[in-house]
This record gives sequence, C-alpha cells and structure tokens, in this order.
Amino acid sequence: MRTNAADRCEPPQPVISPAARHNLPKTVTIPPSDFVVPPLPEAAASCGADRKLFKLHKLRALRRKARLVGGVKTDANMSSSQSLQVPPSPSSSKRSRNVHQKFIDLEWEQRQRVLQGIQHQNGDSEQQPSQWARCTGDDVKDRNRYLNVDPYQGNRVRLKVPDGTSDYINASPIELRSSRSDNILKYIATQGPKFDTYSHFWRMIWHETTTPAVIVMLTQTHEASREKCYPYYPQSPEAPSLRLNAQDEYEDAFIHELQLANLEEDQEARATIRELDMVPEEGSESKKVWHLLFAGWPDFLVPEGADREALLRLISMSREKNADNATNPRIVHCSAGVGRSGTFIALDWLLQELDDGSLDEVQDNEDPIFGVVSRLREQRMMMVQSEPQLAFIYDVVREQWRDRWISQHSEEAERLGVTRRRPSGSPEEPQLKRQKSGPSGTTPRGEDEDERAQLEAELFSNSEME
Repeated sequence: MRTNAADRCEPPQPVISPAARHNLPKTVTIPPSDFVVPPLPEAAASCGADRKLFKLHKLRALRRKARLVGGVKTDANMSSSQSLQVPPSPSSSKRSRNVHQKFIDLEWEQRQRVLQGIQHQNGDSEQQPSQWARCTGDDVKDRNRYLNVDPYQGNRVRLKVPDGTSDYINASPIELRSSRSDNILKYIATQGPKFDTYSHFWRMIWHETTTPAVIVMLTQTHEASREKCYPYYPQSPEAPSLRLNAQDEYEDAFIHELQLANLEEDQEARATIRELDMVPEEGSESKKVWHLLFAGWPDFLVPEGADREALLRLISMSREKNADNATNPRIVHCSAGVGRSGTFIALDWLLQELDDGSLDEVQDNEDPIFGVVSRLREQRMMMVQSEPQLAFIYDVVREQWRDRWISQHSEEAERLGVTRRRPSGSPEEPQLKRQKSGPSGTTPRGEDEDERAQLEAELFSNSEME
C-alpha cells in the first residue's frame, strides 16, 4: 500500500535559518570527526515525535559526548586549557525563546495604553485627556495611510498652518536619552507620504529641522504591486525638480521648488543618496536635505546577509550627514512608520549606547533592548511591529558587541582565533577558527560536514534551552 511522506516514520530534519548561524552563545563545542549522534529513544523516534524534542535530544547528546567545558574545541585530543574562552555578550542581548514572551509583553503594554486612551475619550469631557488618546476626525482618516496607525494625540507633530485649519500629519516626535552621557537623540517617525499629503511632509521638514536635514526612507514606493509610499522627491536628473504646494492649500504662500542637486548609489549601504535643495518661491535662503533610500528591507521582514551590514552603514551615514543628532531630528519613515522605522531608531540608539560603553555593565536583570522598544511605543504606537524585527535587534546588538570586543582586544582575539563575522553570501565567512587536528592527524570527514554545521547552528540558537 502506498503511503504519503507525512505518514512515514522518519525523524524530522532540522531546518536552519540564516539568522541561526549568527546566534553565538558564550561558547560552543565542535564535536570530533568520529562523533556519531546516538539513536533516539523509541518513544521519541516514533511517528509524530515532537520536532523540538528530537532537536533537544541531539543537542544534549552532543554536549554529553563532546564534554562541554566552556570553550571552543575542534578536536577530541585538545585539552580544556586549549579551549577558546570568548567573553559572553550582555545577557540582555541574547536571542532566545524568551524573545517571544518579550514581544507578547510589549503587545500587552500597548493594548493597555490603547484601552486607557479609549476610556478617557469616552469618559467625562472635563477629565484630563490621556496621553494615549488617539487622533480622531475626518482629516485624520483622510490623511492616514492605514486606518489603525496614527500618532498619539499627546505626542504628534503639528503642522505650522494658519489658525482654523487642520494641523494634522501622521508623524510623532521621538526622543531617546543616553543612559551614560545623558545626551538626547531626536527623530521624527512618520508614515510614507500619500499623493495628497506629500506637501504636508515637506512643510514639516521645513519647520521642524535645520539644514542639512536627513530623511531615511526604509521602503520602496511600491512593494508586492501595492503603493507603500508616494514618490515625493525628484526621481532622476532627467526630472530634477518638483513643485511643492503649487495650489497653495492653506493660502499662506508656502510654495517651494524641490531641486535635485546630486544623485548617487552607495553599494555598501544599498542606498540611493539624493542631495536636495528646498528653495522657497520668494527666493529666501534654501534648505539642504539628504534623502537616503534603503533598498534592502522588505516589509514585515528583516535585512539578511549583506543587507544587514548595509543597514549598519546606513545608520552611520544618517548620523554623519545630519546637522546635529541631539537637536535636529532625523526623519525616519517606512510605509506605516512603525515597523521598520521603529527597528531603525531602536538600533541607532542601542549602537550609540554600545559605542559609549553603556552596555558593558548591564545587570542580568536589565534589558536595554526591551526597554528602548517600550519607550518607543510610549511615543508612537506599534514601534518595532513584529516579533522577527524584535529578534533582529537582539541579533544585531549581540554581533556588534562581539565585534567591539574583538576590536578592543585584537591581540587576545588573534591568540584565541576569534575573528569577525561576515554576512552570509560573502566570498569569505570568518568565524571561530578551527585549530589544527591532534597528533592522529584526523580531519573531519566530508560526509559529516552538513550534520556538523546543522548541530553547530542549533547550538547557537538553542544554547539556553537547558
């Protein structure tokens, strides 16, 4: 009788995600070349055995067989004194199964804020309005790109327009304070402009920033055949200018010419860089604006491989081009202005904290990553919108902590054979160097390489399961 593949009693095969290879714990042990995974217990090997139990059994068997002693060993003949001792990254930067629970906690906090805002809106009109109250009105509905994403009424950018007219724009001012230096980083998180709101966007740029201003655009104008953002900037040297507010919507003569001064592609940052001049019609002083369009971040997903390194380059570039990150807010937007935008802002602040040394002495019961995402959501709803985006932040911070340690302890890193990671897909992917084989001269068999790589990756991502 013919059976389906799903009905056959076969152990599930581990599936290793690209991100799993980045999840380096304190230590990892590479098994000797002759290591064979013991057979599963009968109960676990039966049809329908839990996939997680299967993986967990393999990991535990690997650890018992290899006699994990706190270092990286590449051969059974190496002594524990030859193990590579790599300092652990802060416990708060470790990605684990707890990321799921942390995201649930963030979502629960957000629901409580929204509920509080609704209760105040429906309560006594004389009651002090809640800081979580949402914006309402026809102008809000018309100007929002998405019905369920808008700024809190108590923390929104107000357009500078004549009295009696709508000052609404879907944008939130964001402030994050350094835990060590007390410096402030300022941003404005906003949605991708629509056709009928892009002049509002440029009005905000003119009034809320100094020159030069920086706009970080993390979405394409269209993704999956849907508009994510109206092309609110000059597209090419062949169409080098754009007239803003030509109809003088507010009848205040706020009319500008947006001119493309330069356009270039930065391959390292995977970004199209536009240098723009915003020139008033009456001929007063213009404003320079840097527009950085990132091409490596699909909606609801995270950058992988070389795109991850490109994002770090983009973050650094946005700081360098801004007039003053403490007083001049960088404008950050994707489509809704919460998922990719929130992740970018959280990473920018955390990497600054890392450079300042603020993450060197984080206590085990502290989690600056969770903390900054929570503070972002207090200022704009749904910031860091998905669980993969939250996990991505943990991954990047841990990797950058490791690279920083290598930079500060280059001689020790060289002695231990610890090298920087490279994005997957690059010609060379340095990692923990394998030591030479023992006196027997044995080297890993080619037929075992795939299994060994899978087990090693599972150790990286499941180091906290026991």
